Amino acid sequence: MQQEVVMAKRVSQMIEEQVHVWRMSHKSEQRPPKGTTLPVITISRSFGARGAEIATLLEHRLGFKVWDKEILNVISERLGSSVEFLESLDEHAQNLVEDTIFGFLNRKSTNLNYLLYLARAVQAIEKFGSAIIVGRGANHIVKNKQALHVRVVAPMSERVKWLTDSRNISKEEAKNLILEYDKDRAEFTRVSFNKDINEASNYDITLNVGTISLQQAAYIIAEVYEMKTGIKIPELTHG
Repeated sequence: MQQEVVMAKRVSQMIEEQVHVWRMSHKSEQRPPKGTTLPVITISRSFGARGAEIATLLEHRLGFKVWDKEILNVISERLGSSVEFLESLDEHAQNLVEDTIFGFLNRKSTNLNYLLYLARAVQAIEKFGSAIIVGRGANHIVKNKQALHVRVVAPMSERVKWLTDSRNISKEEAKNLILEYDKDRAEFTRVSFNKDINEASNYDITLNVGTISLQQAAYIIAEVYEMKTGIKIPELTHG
């Protein structure tokens, strides 16, 4: 267990290193006053609701760093596992007791190890602030009460259309894929955090991108962030 704690600390250090590199590359942009930590934004999303695209729009608007699969890249280096394997842990919940026993017997990475490193990674990101965390159940890990937690949803028909267009698959394939991912993400949240991913009270706002555009969603999130935190962030762009 001591070794896992040491490795978890290394995950935090690696996140800090990436934040430092990112800050150095964004020196020309407007940054918060020295010593100021801006609360993070977390975005939970239904599969196909394009939450990652909204995060990118917010990145351009606010100058925040987006953390999505970058978190998996950091953890994969510590666990010695591929990003694809971690994605399977991230989206497919397993019985944690059985998985831990399996991991000890086979000396393989387990869900518990992944969750330990995930928590450390999210906490390190939160420490520096000015960040948008996509998925990973981050809204259940972040501690700052001023952080903004967003849920992005869309009607099945809209998600099917986006998936068929972006992946060139049939409507039936798209619907089956959506149902599978939604189920897996819900199960991951239930097993890992004992929370219901669809419970509205777990988020500050829920946005339906079937009725508003992605740009409008990003604008609303930025406005609600300012209202909740009381912090006015000079926008870098209006895109």
